[in-house]
Amino acid sequence: MNLAIWFAIHTVFRAVPPVRGFGVAFDAPVPSSVDGWALALAAAMIAIFRFKVGMIPTLLACSAAGVILYLVGPA
Repeated sequence: MNLAIWFAIHTVFRAVPPVRGFGVAFDAPVPSSVDGWALALAAAMIAIFRFKVGMIPTLLACSAAGVILYLVGPA
C-alpha cells in the first residue's frame, strides 16, 4: 500500500518536495502541480474497481486518451 501511494503521488503531482523534521519524513504533494492528464488516466482504476468495467474497454479508453494527448501535445 505504501508503494502504491508513493507511485500515485509522484505520478499525479509534478512537484513533490520532501518534508523532514521531528522524526517524520514524507513527500508532500503541491496541489497546484496536479497533472490533469495523469489524473484523468488514473480514473481508470476507479472504473475498474468501483464500476467493474472490463480490462479491454479500459485499455481501449486509456489508449485513445493517450493518442489524443499525443496529437494535441502536452499542455
